[in-house]
Amino acid sequence: MNRGWVEDVERLHQEGIIDGDDQNTLIRHMEEHRRSLQDELKLIVPEYNDRIARDGQPSADEWLAAKARELGERDGERTRRVVDTLSAVNTPAP
Repeated sequence: MNRGWVEDVERLHQEGIIDGDDQNTLIRHMEEHRRSLQDELKLIVPEYNDRIARDGQPSADEWLAAKARELGERDGERTRRVVDTLSAVNTPAP
């Protein structure tokens, strides 16, 4: 996991912006995201190579771009759901 990102989350916790549960939720989400992305790439790379061989580079590139958009949209939605559960988001400002 990106150490700088973890340090940023820890700093938010130390500054009282997020609580310990939020900190753990964010770190867990990023770790799950990293694992999920690695798993996806293990499937995408061979599929991409097969598509190059079968359909040619331009077609494979179009497929890859569409796949990247799909993954980005799905990840964005997952991240929004996680962020929406954070107490820092659901607690009104004083």
